[in-house]
Amino acid sequence: MGKDQSRRGKNLYFFFICVMMAPILICGCSYLGEGSLVRSEFKKANDFSNRGDYKASLSKYEEIIAQYPTEGDRVLFEMGLIYAFPRNQQRDYQKSLECFQKLIKHYPGSGYRHDSEVMISLIGDVTRKDKRIVTQQRQLEAFEQEVKSKDKKIALQKKQIEALEQQVKDFEKKIEQMKEVDMHIKGKKKLSPVH
Repeated sequence: MGKDQSRRGKNLYFFFICVMMAPILICGCSYLGEGSLVRSEFKKANDFSNRGDYKASLSKYEEIIAQYPTEGDRVLFEMGLIYAFPRNQQRDYQKSLECFQKLIKHYPGSGYRHDSEVMISLIGDVTRKDKRIVTQQRQLEAFEQEVKSKDKKIALQKKQIEALEQQVKDFEKKIEQMKEVDMHIKGKKKLSPVH
């Protein structure tokens, strides 16, 4: 009899566990079904992004966040990455920062928080470097203009020097001619009788 009671106790325990687990499994299955749909939607958004259609990808992420608000942190993180992606011709660091900042504000316990903070820091570095590059490009353009201006002045001065050198040569010829005339006159004076 002891074995029967022990067996009944184990069966009762197993039944109790099954009764307790059934709602969890049922809810979990519906959640898993929703999870599968969410994964499918994320895959579509990622496929758009992988093909370089960032606008369609961002639009898909907007749909995901509307349908599955619990996925907002991941959506915001993905959107922030797309906005900052170097190959994205419509790259917008400001919108990227807004996504990451919104994630941190609205989802403080998110697993994406730390990476968002890192991205905010990196975007800050990139924008500062971009500003430095723009400033240096402007300085370079100004120096190039200054060099062009000086090159023009140098070319003008070379022409002036050439003109002056030509004048010097002309004067030298005149001087030589005058010397010859002077020598000719002196030669005639020596030949003429003195009165």
